Amino acid sequence: MRNPLLTPIMIEKYAKRLVVRLKQPSLSGIVLTGSFARGEAGPYSDLDIWCFYKELPSKSPCLPELTGISLDLREVSLQEFSEMADGSREYVAPCFEQLNVYGDTPFVLPSRNKIKRGLVSLLQSIDTRLQQCMPPINHYELLNDIMYALRIEQFFKTSQYPLTLSELYAIQFEESDRFLVECYSSFLFGERHKSEDEIHSGIHLFMEKRLE
Repeated sequence: MRNPLLTPIMIEKYAKRLVVRLKQPSLSGIVLTGSFARGEAGPYSDLDIWCFYKELPSKSPCLPELTGISLDLREVSLQEFSEMADGSREYVAPCFEQLNVYGDTPFVLPSRNKIKRGLVSLLQSIDTRLQQCMPPINHYELLNDIMYALRIEQFFKTSQYPLTLSELYAIQFEESDRFLVECYSSFLFGERHKSEDEIHSGIHLFMEKRLE
C-alpha cells in the first residue's frame, strides 16, 4: 500500500508548484528526499524538502499546501552545507534517496571511511536510546534508523543501495533482520501485527550482533 494522496503525477505537479513559489536569484536547488523519494511513503509519511541557497533568504518561504501531507522544509546555504556535511545518515541517505526537482544538488557521497564512522555513531545512538530507562521508546524511529543501517551494510558489500523495502527484504539472509524489515513496514503503513516486546527484542538482537 502506498500513500493514496500522493501519486507520481501529483509529486510532479507539486514539484512544479514548489519551484514557482520558491524560485529566486539566490536559490541553487530543490531536492525531495526520504520515503517519498524512495517511492514507499505510507499514510503518515512526511515530505522532506531541502532548499539550497547561495545566500539564505531573510524570511522563510510559505510552501504551497499539499492536502493531507506534512511538509518538512530544510533551508541550507551551500557554504553551510559544505561545512556540515559528513558521513552521518542525514547527509549520506539523500545521496541515494533523492528527487532533484530544480537546479543542482550538493549531495556528494563521502568516503567509505566517513560513512563507516557515521554508521558506528548511529548504532551507538540506537543502543543508547534502546537502553534508556524512561519510556516510551520510539520503536518506529529506531526501526527507521535500522533500515538505513541495513541499506548501508549492503552498500559496503555490493556497492548497491537497496532503495525500497521490498528490495531490502529480499536480500536479508538473517531471519531476525527480515523480521525487523517487516516490523518497519507495518509501522509505515499503520498495520502493526507485532507487540512492543517482540519488536524490542528484535532490535536488541540486531544490536547485539553489531556491537559484540
